[in-house]
Amino acid sequence: MLKRILFAAMFMGVLSASALSVRQLRTGTHAVLACGSPCVKTDACQKPCYCFFSDPSSSTGVCQPEGPGLGPID
Repeated sequence: MLKRILFAAMFMGVLSASALSVRQLRTGTHAVLACGSPCVKTDACQKPCYCFFSDPSSSTGVCQPEGPGLGPID
């Protein structure tokens, strides 16, 4: 009984590791950009920054911790 439980646990571990490996191979190597760097929608920014676009029609943005400014508040 103990052998079956151990075998099932090892099998699930190998299955989980192979699933993660397949996902990483599909996404490929992807650099994480530093805050303040130009970015596109598919880029990953270093936390706590995200890729924000000042112009909705533009394909490039900037990695920054907060969204674009809304302008002066009266």
